Amino acid sequence: MKRTQTIIAALVLAGAAGVPLARAADISQGVQTLDLSGGAAVLMHEFGAGNAGNTFSDRYNFTTASGEMLGALVSSLNLADAGLGGASFDSFKLYNSAGFSLDGVKQSAPGATAEVWTIGAHHLPADSYYLMVSGTVRNAAAGNYVGSVAVSAVPEPATYGMLLGGAGIVGWLARRRKV
Repeated sequence: MKRTQTIIAALVLAGAAGVPLARAADISQGVQTLDLSGGAAVLMHEFGAGNAGNTFSDRYNFTTASGEMLGALVSSLNLADAGLGGASFDSFKLYNSAGFSLDGVKQSAPGATAEVWTIGAHHLPADSYYLMVSGTVRNAAAGNYVGSVAVSAVPEPATYGMLLGGAGIVGWLARRRKV
């Protein structure tokens, strides 16, 4: 009985030694700096074939002026049958320089061909920010994820006041013409 246990233990160890342990490789592309001087920029990470199960955490740095609105989106297709790879996102977050974060919202249904996450923020103070995109490559085909970030100035209260005043004058003139 003791000899049988020893042989089984030896076989298990020999089998385990011959089987390599699969570990996901980190294929992050590091820190990218976005130029939002034109109001928008593109986020993108391309990965070659054979990266199934590998993980990434890509950081996109940018700065904003005071009182800007931000809209960001990241998406990936999963079309392995067509020979196209894709990413499954674990998170999509916006961070400021103090480390506070705003989580992205997953917009796509489970099992959908495309996975889409969005972030929207209003009245961002002037600061340094970054978007963090984290996930896993879904299959062995070559693929990518793409996204965009756009910022625009929030109108000042005086702008709204002028708009309402102008609408009031147009309404007054229209009513006066009817009489």
